[in-house]
Amino acid sequence: MPVLDGSFEAFVTNLGKYNEGELVGEWVQFPTTEDKMKEVFERIGIGSKDEFGQVYEEWFITDYDCSIHGVSNLLGEYENLDKLNYLASRLDEMSRSELEHFVAIMDSGCDEVNDLDDLINLTYNLDNYDFIPDIKDYDDLGRYYFFEGGYNIDNKFGSFVDYIDFERYGEDCAINEGGTLTDAGYIRPTGDSWNRYFDGSLEDIPDEYRVTGSGAELEQPTTMTVLVVEPDQKPYVKEIPSGLESLQHEVGGSIQAVYPFAEPVAVICNEEGKLEGLPLNRALRDEDGEIYDIVAGTFLVTGLTDDSFGSLSPDLLRQFMTEFKMPEQFAKIGDRIVAIPMISEEQQKQTVLEEKSSIVNENTSGMAVDGHIGTWHTIDHKEIDGHTFWLMEHDTFGDDASCIIVDERGDLVLSHIYDGFDENTVDLLRQEVMPVEKMPDDSISIEEMKQYGYKWGGMLPMREEAAAEVMKSCQIYRLYGDDTEGLVLDANEIKEHAAKGGIFGVEKADWVAELEKQNPLKAAEMSLEDDYGMIDGIINNGPKEDKTSEKGGKVSIMDRLKSAKTAQQTDKPSPHKEKKSEREL
Repeated sequence: MPVLDGSFEAFVTNLGKYNEGELVGEWVQFPTTEDKMKEVFERIGIGSKDEFGQVYEEWFITDYDCSIHGVSNLLGEYENLDKLNYLASRLDEMSRSELEHFVAIMDSGCDEVNDLDDLINLTYNLDNYDFIPDIKDYDDLGRYYFFEGGYNIDNKFGSFVDYIDFERYGEDCAINEGGTLTDAGYIRPTGDSWNRYFDGSLEDIPDEYRVTGSGAELEQPTTMTVLVVEPDQKPYVKEIPSGLESLQHEVGGSIQAVYPFAEPVAVICNEEGKLEGLPLNRALRDEDGEIYDIVAGTFLVTGLTDDSFGSLSPDLLRQFMTEFKMPEQFAKIGDRIVAIPMISEEQQKQTVLEEKSSIVNENTSGMAVDGHIGTWHTIDHKEIDGHTFWLMEHDTFGDDASCIIVDERGDLVLSHIYDGFDENTVDLLRQEVMPVEKMPDDSISIEEMKQYGYKWGGMLPMREEAAAEVMKSCQIYRLYGDDTEGLVLDANEIKEHAAKGGIFGVEKADWVAELEKQNPLKAAEMSLEDDYGMIDGIINNGPKEDKTSEKGGKVSIMDRLKSAKTAQQTDKPSPHKEKKSEREL
């Protein structure tokens, strides 16, 4: 005789509608039948199509209502409906005493039961637990064992029974047996091992309990081939088990399916990815190439079958491997979001090598530059003392970001350029190519300094010992691997910076001036020649202003570049009429 009386229900919800922000579902009373389940699916829209022609084919469960203690807590949102019906049918087929037995086991906090499969198996293992109904407390238990256990046959204890502490006796019995008092009665394990009658597979569900089709109809591929796209990584192909649980595992949480492409594919992502602060991954774009959404966290690209997600075909795998090939970073410019392709260190080195095989020219674009993200194109150039320098603008940000300057080979020379080849920038470039007869420290070269990360060749590198000596006569700087520098104010700063593996620098102009103090003729010529390549002992030009006398009060190179962007320009206009932001790329 059925005993559940409607106390086992689940709210079955249309997953596609839920992902669109609409809760469409219905309470289903278990056990049910296949015909009734089909009617529910029709009412909640499973099998119908959305406005884009995509079929609503997935469902999940948003709530449970079960009067048996602990059952609802063990059931998840993506439980199989056939398994739920299997459990409900087994419970409904029990007698009243068997159901009370099951309830008592659940009330006791059975360690063997952890999920839906275990609940089904418990219905086959009631005999592994002794159940004594109507035992409300330890006193009841102590009296039950005393009288039913034959201790007082023929009333041999007589009136002494009134002096027995049955509560203490009952509690000791429960402790020794590992038993538990429940609302339904007393339950204790027999110690026998469980019989795993149900192995947990869908194929092992008896046909009479199925509500979504027979076992033959459920024969489907057990795996599917998908494309996995992780943040900052190239996509890769992976074969995963079929089913929603596997998809959840791959994206690390509840899934959301979106269909941004005309091809029969789905993008499966973490529904709470942005709320959980997962790293931004790839942009989704409309027909005009404009970004309308950004996927956070790892996502999958899957194929679509008639009623579920499936494997991608080889052609689709190749297509979307290319679509999501390049990792992206994101930045906000004004009121719009832009995506910047991320070039891996290996790709960047290869690109730089390829680009350096040909000279940079006025048509160069899409060029990767060591130390900067994204790619660049030329917008201006300038000849200085026989060397050509190229002003580069970012391909993505354009005028919204500062420019950089590279040499003929594409090597970075200066960053943070705000006003093109202005007077201050030209002065720095002159020092870049200025010749020096003697280095302040022969143990380190300019090339080694650039490999360290400091790119301006107008600075001569030094290690600790040489820096301490040069500081006696010249202003020196702490150099950093991010292409910045800081003024050294005292000897302690030298020791501290050197201890961290740092190196030092002195500007070429200062160093050359110091060397020439011992050679008045060269010193005079250095202050008068336009072309540093013409230092030959003969003054070839008219008198010029001696800028080496302005050594006092010097600021860092980066500060000089930044201050130049706000200075009034008195010579020919810069190629940039609008000021650039200080976005570092």
